[in-house]
Amino acid sequence: MFAGPMRRDYALSLIDRFPPLPKGRPFPRIDPAELIAGLRERVNNPVKQDQGAASLCCPASFFYCVLNYKPELYVQYVIDLFTTGKARIGALEVKPGMACRVYQPPAGKIAPVDWVALASLRDSYNAILDVASVYDDIAARSREGEVAKWFRQIGYAGVHDVSNIFMSKGRKEIEAFDRDARAWRDVCLFVHTNILDDVKNKMNSHFWNHCVVVDEPPEVHNGRIAVKVYTYGDVWRIPKAGTLSVEEFSRNFYGYVSGQPTFK
Repeated sequence: MFAGPMRRDYALSLIDRFPPLPKGRPFPRIDPAELIAGLRERVNNPVKQDQGAASLCCPASFFYCVLNYKPELYVQYVIDLFTTGKARIGALEVKPGMACRVYQPPAGKIAPVDWVALASLRDSYNAILDVASVYDDIAARSREGEVAKWFRQIGYAGVHDVSNIFMSKGRKEIEAFDRDARAWRDVCLFVHTNILDDVKNKMNSHFWNHCVVVDEPPEVHNGRIAVKVYTYGDVWRIPKAGTLSVEEFSRNFYGYVSGQPTFK
């Protein structure tokens, strides 16, 4: 689902009215000018959002959908976080801890705006571990069911969660996410990163360790598949050339979450 020009223009107007920062601002080590520039870039081209070196693929996938759905929600979310230290979209409440907020992301590892948006969401749902660095791999990883929960909380309709951490999926689930993508539903796939590498994409894996967003409905013909997905600040084709058999694709495919954006 892609936002129209009126929604983008409204989101950009919110950035133009960025409120003054309070004393003792919540993210003291992040340059406001960098954050604002990053906000503009992501509204104009959502693909530019990038988890970088951090294990924040699920928040990145979720907010890529939001940016393409209602970019004004994303913009207001980031503004609220940066100026007050907390934010809300529908029933989704985000309040990152101090360790997350005082961190200064290293240049080239993750953009400041992506740290604020993605790490804050992930940190808010951790009971014990803090997301306090791009290298906090365990703390940054999302748990089963969370992407579906976030979709429901911001108002997506008919959310389907057909995923499993350790048991790969097959033809039935591929055909199902194909139908959902063609019905203009947002679709996030749970995969092993092997699938992004044409040297490794036919190797077996034993669990999902990455989340991507279907950017276009897949090409599924004669038992073979190719699909374009958003991840790591770009649109990737799986595989880069040719196709994979459904059986080969399934070796690194652990299901999907989909939902219908609503424009109330």
